[in-house]
Amino acid sequence: MSWLLLVDLAEAKRKKDPPPPPQEWAVEEGMKAQCWYPPVFELMAEGDRRLARQASLDAMRAQWLGQRDDGVKFEDAVVDDVELVLLGRPQQVEAIARANLELCKTFMKGGEIGLWSSWLSALPGKLTEGECLQPLTYTLFDYLDIARSWQRPITLCQGDVAKITATVNDKYRISDKGEWINANGTAEKAIGADYPCNIEGCMVGMLVGRFVTEKGVETIFPIGVGTTFTAPENGEITWSINDITWYDNTYFRSATIEDRTAVTIEPGS
Repeated sequence: MSWLLLVDLAEAKRKKDPPPPPQEWAVEEGMKAQCWYPPVFELMAEGDRRLARQASLDAMRAQWLGQRDDGVKFEDAVVDDVELVLLGRPQQVEAIARANLELCKTFMKGGEIGLWSSWLSALPGKLTEGECLQPLTYTLFDYLDIARSWQRPITLCQGDVAKITATVNDKYRISDKGEWINANGTAEKAIGADYPCNIEGCMVGMLVGRFVTEKGVETIFPIGVGTTFTAPENGEITWSINDITWYDNTYFRSATIEDRTAVTIEPGS
């Protein structure tokens, strides 16, 4: 095959494959302002496609932030959240740009902006649904606040094993004239719905945990001075002392030194 024939074939192929349509701001009949029209991403070479995704995200972000003086302005925090999620999932920009165009056109033709705003606000949750972005791969140390209920929310991913321990020697009491106890609580079983933890093993005044899945399913369990908990799904863990009222709880004080129960959570096995 001659060199000239190869050139002719290459030229024919170039003419046969038209360049992808441009991406641009445009306005249709009946629209009061422009919307961003993304290109047909599927027709683009991979390198151009990546650049077009970024250009589309930049264009949408500018409009969402109110930089085009077209009556569109969403909360900065919402826009930042959406951008952060999409930067980590650039392929999703393509579908988002197409959906955004339809919502923009609806608004520009006299529709309510609330539909567009609600869609944008819900995007981060929908795009990350089922993902767990912060598995328990670290150790966290904190002090137990005995004067309030559930505290220190920590993300756990499905299958994470959390080892939770509390200091043994630090003491507190849960009534003005009650006994001094540690995180194991009293010898009295917590019975009745008033107590956060009232299953087997839950004692009055002890350190207890609560795990709430992303779907809202709640599990409350005893911790005491130490236990392990395996997350059945993605969710959030908090802890508290097993009490009905917290205003009268006090730490033991000797001279100027006051006890403080320390709680540690770390990966278990």
